[in-house]
Amino acid sequence: IAIATGLAIFFGVRLLINSKDAEEVSVQAQETDVLNIPDGTSLEQVYLLLAANGYSSEDILNFLKENESSSVKAFVEDFNGTSDDVPAETSAEEKAPDTTPEYTKLYPALYAEAPTEFNIAEKTIYLTFDDGPSENTLDILETLDKYNIKATFFMSGSETEEGKKIMKQVADAGHTIGVHSYKHDYEVIYNSVDDYLEDFSNTYNIIYDATGVKPQIFRFPGGSINNYNSLIYHQLIAEMTRRGFVYYDWNVSGEDASAHATWTSIYNSIMNGIECTSSGRAIILMHDSAGKEATVDTVEDIITELIDQGYTFAPLDNSVMPVTFTYEP
Repeated sequence: IAIATGLAIFFGVRLLINSKDAEEVSVQAQETDVLNIPDGTSLEQVYLLLAANGYSSEDILNFLKENESSSVKAFVEDFNGTSDDVPAETSAEEKAPDTTPEYTKLYPALYAEAPTEFNIAEKTIYLTFDDGPSENTLDILETLDKYNIKATFFMSGSETEEGKKIMKQVADAGHTIGVHSYKHDYEVIYNSVDDYLEDFSNTYNIIYDATGVKPQIFRFPGGSINNYNSLIYHQLIAEMTRRGFVYYDWNVSGEDASAHATWTSIYNSIMNGIECTSSGRAIILMHDSAGKEATVDTVEDIITELIDQGYTFAPLDNSVMPVTFTYEP
């Protein structure tokens, strides 16, 4: 485009100057239209006048090629777009400054394969456990194996040999592993999108190194909307979604994060929560970190009761329609 415009202006003026008419000159295309331009008109004015009368850069170039082919060839060979007579083309960057956030350029390998569609299964229970691995994870695995149930573990990860061994055991047993948070320090990880991505990347890599699994799903610490990320959760969700990851909140909680949680409180919280769901489709939040022995004790009773009520159990994967704090199907 720059070459065509430059040629149009350069040779258009040349033809004007060489006209036999000293007072007026004309540029005539193959049609009968005639455009009169006073001698001495500036380059910019010539171009604007030509354009205003319907001549495109391509039309002018074609006309000039037929009448000044050798000159056109020589001009193209010399053309570099910086001539004083030919204004340089404004770059796309100059026209539209890049406003893409810098954090989109961080961690170029941190991407997942985004799902093409989501599935919804009614009267299905998705047991999820946050904050592992720990010895409690192993106890929960035994219970799940006893009933041939697969669950989902949103892991904080561990760099100890024992922690890596447990994570590998979870993956090998066929359960889904998602990313949670390594630091789990809300003030730090929710300070900015950059800080969140740093924590997420660390956790992702710890899980991958231990299990060989590249997680496709994750859970925000404290949920997708909380008191610590209220100013940036829109950007966080947009960026993680752009990278192909799917996040899952919950619509039923065992409320076992409390230090005062008991078998009774956990059991009742879960059963009452499931009754309140419209379709019986429940993503249940529990924890398998150290100190959550009450959760371990409750899991089997929850499973047997829900089996008796006709529920199906399944692990999450990125094809499952998410439950989020802003949307619940």
